[in-house]
Amino acid sequence: MMKLHNRLKLLRHYLSGKINKDQRRLVDDWYHSVDDTKPLGLWEEEGKRSAVKGEIQLYIWERINNTAGAKVIPLRMRLAAAACIVVLLLGGSWLFLVNRHREPITYITITAPLGEIRQMLLPDSTRVWLKSGTTLQYSSQYGKQARRLELAGEAFFEVRKDDLRPFIVKTGCLETKVLGTAFNIQAYNGRPSIQVWVQRGKVLVSDSMRVLTELSKGKRFQWDRADGHSRIDSLDWKQALAWQQGILLLESATFSELAAELKEIYGVALVTSDAAIHGQHYDAKFFIHKTSVDDIIAVIAEVHGMRYRIQGKTITLY
Repeated sequence: MMKLHNRLKLLRHYLSGKINKDQRRLVDDWYHSVDDTKPLGLWEEEGKRSAVKGEIQLYIWERINNTAGAKVIPLRMRLAAAACIVVLLLGGSWLFLVNRHREPITYITITAPLGEIRQMLLPDSTRVWLKSGTTLQYSSQYGKQARRLELAGEAFFEVRKDDLRPFIVKTGCLETKVLGTAFNIQAYNGRPSIQVWVQRGKVLVSDSMRVLTELSKGKRFQWDRADGHSRIDSLDWKQALAWQQGILLLESATFSELAAELKEIYGVALVTSDAAIHGQHYDAKFFIHKTSVDDIIAVIAEVHGMRYRIQGKTITLY
């Protein structure tokens, strides 16, 4: 641990410009490691602020100017020195600050197994529902400044309102940012588009360059992965969020939509080489937890007069 005398010596060199690259980086790292967003107990009482400021200023000039001469010091350098001396006065140590600044970040990953819908509560009390085959990840820094997550799959969020800490969900190239609202994101890797639906409140959807849209209640934003084109429409929430209640709801679903649902929920591939089967629309309602994929296919085949063959994870309709 560097002694106080050596710290002050380094600061004098910093202020006078007589410092090498490594020493400058050390001082800059020290300065930037001071978290000035957190209130210090010393400042909580209004009456103490002026006295403390005066003591800090006197300490700086007594310890630095006595040996640095009557040199005029730029404001930025004085602020940097003041920040460092404040840490010293309040009992912080150089080594502690540097180690805290370099704290390793850990990641928490939550996955909803195939055939299951998982509910969870985030550290800020935001409620999340994960659809089958969905993965959600956030770091140990979640909630310290922002509330940032990464999503692969589909999830519904009831976000705890917090004006100071935005809630941000990253899905591939897009980010969805809110303060407090309820919305759904569908971003399975196998789907041709990423979709964001707002049940209440508003969200901002952005790519790496700009804000794409501000989405309000009842609206759906669809972004095509292939060409980046997007569109906004309205959505039937009953159908969109049936999965949240553990229901597979098909209402005039295309073959591709049926296949996508079965892949995401049960992890199977539904295929056909019959153009008529591929062109049909499907209506059905199943309880995910209570119905096996074999039973679902048997019912669909019976209703539509088809036959099927199951080989491992592949189901063929013909």
